[in-house]
Amino acid sequence: MKLLKIAGVIFGLFIALMLGMYIYLGGFSSVVVERGEFGPAEIVYSTHRGPYKGIGESWTKFQKQWEAAGLSECDSLALYLDPPGTPEANLRSILACRIDGLPAPQKVAVKAKFRHFTIPKTKVIQSSFPFKSGASFVLGPMKVYPAFRKVMEQEKLMPPLGIETYGVMKKIKAIGFVMPIEGDRATYKQLFESF
Repeated sequence: MKLLKIAGVIFGLFIALMLGMYIYLGGFSSVVVERGEFGPAEIVYSTHRGPYKGIGESWTKFQKQWEAAGLSECDSLALYLDPPGTPEANLRSILACRIDGLPAPQKVAVKAKFRHFTIPKTKVIQSSFPFKSGASFVLGPMKVYPAFRKVMEQEKLMPPLGIETYGVMKKIKAIGFVMPIEGDRATYKQLFESF
């Protein structure tokens, strides 16, 4: 009986800890989807094909490359090219550093070592999610994309791709979620053809 009581207390503490973590990570925060503008944004990029859970490994490889090219930090973002329901093995992602703010000579040098693209200025639906830890990269999309889907269905929107902005990793405060609502996939043809 005493053992059951101890087990119950431990289980209760575990549930309280998990609930506390969920609250801390923003699990109960409401998601606000707004209209706005994004871009233009000049990027250098690398590609990732396959499940999103493998992006960390691709990002580590890309980070070594941009550091070797002389970037001390990366204003990071990712572009997700495929709609929900795409088989995991076929998912295509663009891992990128925004280079708009670099001095012109450094921008030229970095662009010489990477594929580059300019995301055009576009009208978007957007939202953000607070960044607390690596778990925010999982919880944020779980909260934001259903809210996006609801708006897209109500307004019959067909974004050509999704964009997540992170900023400089050591300074990240929030994850930005952006979906262009004008233009089509042809606008981003170069990115689709990078695979």
